[in-house]
Amino acid sequence: MANIDKEKEENLEEDQTEEKEEEILNEELDEEVDFKEDDDKKENNQKNKNKKNKFENLKKENESLKLEIEHWKNEYLKAHADSLNFQKRINDEAIKNRKYASQNVISELINPIDMLVQIVSMDVTNPEVKNYQIGFQMITNQIVEIMKNEGLTQIKSNVGDNFDPALMQAVETEENEELADNVITKVMQVGYLYKDRVLRPAMVVVNKKNKEEKGDNENDK
Repeated sequence: MANIDKEKEENLEEDQTEEKEEEILNEELDEEVDFKEDDDKKENNQKNKNKKNKFENLKKENESLKLEIEHWKNEYLKAHADSLNFQKRINDEAIKNRKYASQNVISELINPIDMLVQIVSMDVTNPEVKNYQIGFQMITNQIVEIMKNEGLTQIKSNVGDNFDPALMQAVETEENEELADNVITKVMQVGYLYKDRVLRPAMVVVNKKNKEEKGDNENDK
């Protein structure tokens, strides 16, 4: 009986020892798991941190690229605008050159034409000379017509018209109480426009009333 009890005690002690060892083993396993979880957590945190840093770097790089793209876009727009303006100036100059292409030639011809007009307008009695005059008259009319078709027009500067300094040049002044102040009293030489340019201003004599008389007239008003 005593042997049985002793054997039971030994078995009980062995069981307790095994349980204790198992408990210690479980604790060690738990500690290992905890350590592993901590390591995994640290590793995940480091990965997340790396991802965040990478994202921030990419974000900065993206912003930098956006600024660079905007810069070159503005440079392109400026260059394109300059190119368009340059092309417009070239086109305008080409149009202007075509528009006034005949100006120099016509400018050189107006004086000889004036002389022809004066010659064919003279009174002649000799029949032979009259025949020549008629022929020159026809030629002159053709030349004048060609000049008109090219854009030459005579400046209107009749006696009694108001003096226009933009189109006329006063070569003399005279005082005529019967005429208004600043009107044309005589046309010395006709003027010409070539399209919208003054090719030669009209040479005129302008009426200028006495200053005292003008002052009296204004006071009367």
